[in-house]
Amino acid sequence: YISVTHPHNPTGVCLSSDDMKALVAIAEKKDAWLLVDETYRDMAFQQKLPVACDYSERVISVSSLSKTYGLPGIRMGWIFCRDKKLMNTFLAAKEQIYICGSALDEAVAYHYLQQKDQYLGSIAADIRDKFTIMKTWMEAQNKLEWIEPNGGVVCFPRIKHPERVDVNIFYETLIKEYSTYVGPGHWFDMPRHYMRVGFGWPSKEELKEGLAALGKSLEAAMK
Repeated sequence: YISVTHPHNPTGVCLSSDDMKALVAIAEKKDAWLLVDETYRDMAFQQKLPVACDYSERVISVSSLSKTYGLPGIRMGWIFCRDKKLMNTFLAAKEQIYICGSALDEAVAYHYLQQKDQYLGSIAADIRDKFTIMKTWMEAQNKLEWIEPNGGVVCFPRIKHPERVDVNIFYETLIKEYSTYVGPGHWFDMPRHYMRVGFGWPSKEELKEGLAALGKSLEAAMK
């Protein structure tokens, strides 16, 4: 099967409708499945795409309450596919794994999703404000570069000239001197001069402090 995320983690890049159609064409031609993790779908900055399984019977859509809705403790997710036989297989697998979900969790999830539009407005506004802080900082410095995200709450900048920076000192300074943590590139099978920066969880002031710490740690690690 082909597996993608939309928006992508860690870059925050979104698939276009043409991208999705091209992936569907490959899946259909090769008799494969296209699995689309849409956990961040409602965080897309531009117009949202349809739910991925709308594109083809060869597409499986998965999502949860954990990311966009900020409810990881509910431990609720869902899977969509237009292939009824495959959906029956998924149901059988779920029953073998843990019989059934928590009735209390399902009730909380049901009531939340009935009112989700009341919450999403403030969530989206907060994300956009923090993304503006992130983008403004990126544009004002000259040691990191990125593919600008168009969704989600993470980005994946990289050090422009890694040969000029002791990356180990950078990470050590960042955590020991400033108690600031980013996801080093090797988490994602990339070189360590890449890093995932999350801007959704901290407050706006904490985000500004963390970005300042990034800059100071890069300065401290210059060769």
